[in-house]
Parts: sequence; structure tokens; C-alpha cells
Amino acid sequence: MKVISIFSEKGGVGKTTIATNLAVSFARKDYKTLIIDMDPQGHVAKLFGVEPAKRRILELLLKGNIQNIQNEVIKGTRIQKLFVLPSDWSLADFTVNVARDPTRHLKLKILINNIKDMFDVILIDSPPSLELITLNILLASEGLIIPVALTYLGLVGTASTIKIISQTKKAFNYSPGIIAFVPNFYDDSPFTKELLSRLREKLGKLVSKTIIHKDYEIDKSQSYSATVVEVSPESVAAKDFENLADEIILKIGI
Repeated sequence: MKVISIFSEKGGVGKTTIATNLAVSFARKDYKTLIIDMDPQGHVAKLFGVEPAKRRILELLLKGNIQNIQNEVIKGTRIQKLFVLPSDWSLADFTVNVARDPTRHLKLKILINNIKDMFDVILIDSPPSLELITLNILLASEGLIIPVALTYLGLVGTASTIKIISQTKKAFNYSPGIIAFVPNFYDDSPFTKELLSRLREKLGKLVSKTIIHKDYEIDKSQSYSATVVEVSPESVAAKDFENLADEIILKIGI
């Protein structure tokens, strides 16, 4: 299992933060890692200070032409062994452009199959969307990491995410395996503890042992266009992400 999406239908649960910090952690553990940004906002490239690619991701998905992909589309980063396939606002037009294409739901899978052997791990940062991009992500993924914001609405969003995965399996006879539900924005308040307890009671061993704490160092590091594991490696959050990376590695067997 090497193609992993950080997935949730709910926005604001920390998908990009988890994806980018895991990507840095994997690369530092000597795994050649690619992070594919499927969110038109393009935050992944911004966090790694990556310049726009010569060719847009939309063109790559539509035409499937991977010639010179490593020079023109996949960008190296300041982290050795970490690469980014950046996104941009053109991706917002994906659904319109593939509406009549019978393989419209498989565009991302086709692209990944063509580059899969170049990397040890491929992470996909997904947008909060129920459109065709979401379906492409689910059908292209081998496993899912699902962030769960420890709020009432965060738990409701998790139930909706599970429903979407189930509906995909019914419609296409395929859905990626769930690697872990990752509790995010944890603090020591009684209500947060209660929500975490409910989550573990409902989903059992699928909930990661690692929880991601609320930590202002995350926002601070992002203001520097960096990840917390780079800028504040001794912070609570950075240690959480390192522990999560170790836990995921053990679960997927890479």
C-alpha cells in the first residue's frame, strides 16, 4: 500500500497540515515521497515554497501525457526525497472538462499508475468536495487517512465521510482501505476528552493511537511557509506527527 489519501468530506479538519507534515516525516525516514495536491487552492506548494509548474495539473489529468513530468510538473522541495505535484485554480474546471469522458472517474488513477514506480510513498491531499475530484481520489487510492476534528461537527463529518466511502464501494465495487482515523485538535478539556472517547468507542482500533494536539506552533510554522516538523521539531505537534508517521509505516508495511 503506497498510494494514500488524506481524506474527509469536511473542510477545516487539518487535511493539508497532516499531509504535509507526514510527507516531510516520510522523506526524512528515507522514503522517496510524492505529495499530490488535489485541492485547487494549492496550499501544498505554498507550504514548501514551490514555484508554479510549467504544465498545470489539469492538463496532466486530461491528456495523461507524462513526458518530461519530472522536469515540468513534479517539483523537488527543500527536503531531500520529497517531491510535490502542485495544484492550481485550473483544477476547479476538472468536472466540466471531463463531463463527456467515459473514463472521467479514473483520470487520477491513470496518472498515478504511470508514475507510481518512481516513488516509495504517494500522498494525496484532498479538497472538501463531493464532486468528481473526490471520486477520482477514492478510486486512485489504496488507503485512506481520515482526520477527525474533535468537535461535535467533526464527528458528524466523519460519519458522512464513512457513508461516501461505502457508497463508492457499492457503485464501483471498490473502495480503499481505511488506514486510520486520526483525532485532531486535541486539548485537555473535558468535552474534547469525551469526544475522543466516543470516537474510540465507535471505531475501535481504526482510530490511531497517535492524537494530534492543538498547538500554535503549527500556525506559526505555516506563516513561514513551512511545516511544524521542520520549524519546531521539539514542539508537541511535531512529535505527534513523527509518532503518526511511525504508526502509519507499521500499519501499511513499507
